[in-house]
Amino acid sequence: MKFRPLDILKDFGSFFPMVWAILRGRWKMPWGTLVWALLCAVYFLSPIDALPDVLPLLGIADDGAFVLLVLTMLHKDLEAFRQARQPAKTVLEAEVVPTEKSDKK
Repeated sequence: MKFRPLDILKDFGSFFPMVWAILRGRWKMPWGTLVWALLCAVYFLSPIDALPDVLPLLGIADDGAFVLLVLTMLHKDLEAFRQARQPAKTVLEAEVVPTEKSDKK
């Protein structure tokens, strides 16, 4: 699957509304998504990192790389959330019924 920067922005923008919907009980998050999202939040907010944040650029880059990795893994769940939020499109089906002409005079 090809992952474009625009997809990452859409996913990042959908993540927090999805979390808000989960907290309000309007969306059920799969367990795998929940584990990865919590792990990412703990790693991002934790003062203990693989590379300390005091290192110029590298300290922040490892946090960003982990967030992007998790967003890539959660892409399918975020896409399902976006699809569920879209208003349903109404499809009308019709059939042409021929009418009989009556030639009564």
